[in-house]
Amino acid sequence: MVKLITALFFVLLIVTNSFSLNLRPIIGIVSETTTEGHSYIAASYVKYIESAGARVVPIINNITQDELKDLFGSINGVLFPGGGSSLVESAYLEVAKTIFELAKQANDEGDYFPLWGTCLGFQLLCVLQSGTNHILSSFDSEDYSIPLNFTDGK
Repeated sequence: MVKLITALFFVLLIVTNSFSLNLRPIIGIVSETTTEGHSYIAASYVKYIESAGARVVPIINNITQDELKDLFGSINGVLFPGGGSSLVESAYLEVAKTIFELAKQANDEGDYFPLWGTCLGFQLLCVLQSGTNHILSSFDSEDYSIPLNFTDGK
């Protein structure tokens, strides 16, 4: 009888632990498109999110609007990575617009939904909030190194 009770105890313990609730947040990371048309997410962003204890879901930038809305209901936040995607016309921008609007709606309804932008991702959030890409400054050079001359502060 003791063996039976012990066996039942361990079975119950295993079953209870296998059905425990996982409260780790799920964060979506929006993919970028390479010049060859492939989608990718830099591993450093995945490791960054996972190091904080969250789980990561890729948001591939050719996802349909319906799929994106379904996915949005299953995640707890989104990270927009840096990179070289266009903020004028790109799949990255189109996916971001939808996520941004869904996040604003969720937050307005009291459902906290954070958005994080790194580098280009932060510029993207600024463009989406302002409603125009004219807030970005233009430049006429890239990969051009020049000396930095320090001056005395006054």
